[in-house]
Amino acid sequence: MTLIAEEHAYFTPIRCTLRAKAASWPAPSTHPQPICHEPGHPLSPADVTRAFSLTPLARHDSRILNRVRLSPRILGGADFQPAAVLIGLVPRENGIQLVLTQRASHLKHHPGQVSFPGGKREPSDRDNTATATREMWEETGIRVAPDAIIGHLCPLPTVTGYYIHPVLAWVAPDYQPYLDDNEVAACFEVPLDTLCRPGHIREQSFLLYGQWHPVCAFYHQDRLIWGATAQLLRALISQITLFLPSNNH
Repeated sequence: MTLIAEEHAYFTPIRCTLRAKAASWPAPSTHPQPICHEPGHPLSPADVTRAFSLTPLARHDSRILNRVRLSPRILGGADFQPAAVLIGLVPRENGIQLVLTQRASHLKHHPGQVSFPGGKREPSDRDNTATATREMWEETGIRVAPDAIIGHLCPLPTVTGYYIHPVLAWVAPDYQPYLDDNEVAACFEVPLDTLCRPGHIREQSFLLYGQWHPVCAFYHQDRLIWGATAQLLRALISQITLFLPSNNH
């Protein structure tokens, strides 16, 4: 599969001086953390809560961080710009479901792509959680209560110069989405157990700045999920499976 990455930023820019962090990122690893979860042992809310009550957080694949560090934008001295996304988990009788959206087809940047609700951090947002929950409400009409927050994943820098803070939260099973048609075409759920199956999230090659790079990608039904969204899902699965009981491996 060949994926052509757009050079446009996913979020509207604001400044964030994080160049020093890019300079200190480690060299790429040739042994990325495997993702494994044995079918027949459905993930429970307790598994998720346990995974985010422990440290350290699962790190992103260092090859991706190295790609960001070497991107023309960062080498040119651009600052990272902060943003946040809301990773919503719905506890249902048939297992935990993950809430995703499909961007509207008329958008200038990334039309029709699958993503998490999210966006830039506004001056009125007190923290990354406030940004993520506000964007969730604005895009999908789904409210997330403060006591529904589970935790955070490691921030993900992108080649377009954004520093995405992923916020994980429970979403009430009886939620009723009210989509912002200007931004979102659809809101749908993906079974978390499906994503945890070995080999479900694969690496494909994509062309960026004239070079081929590995990128996480997978299909759910007829939807391609790739790029930063797939990488965040990979980190989520790594974090959860890292602390599963031994009989679940």
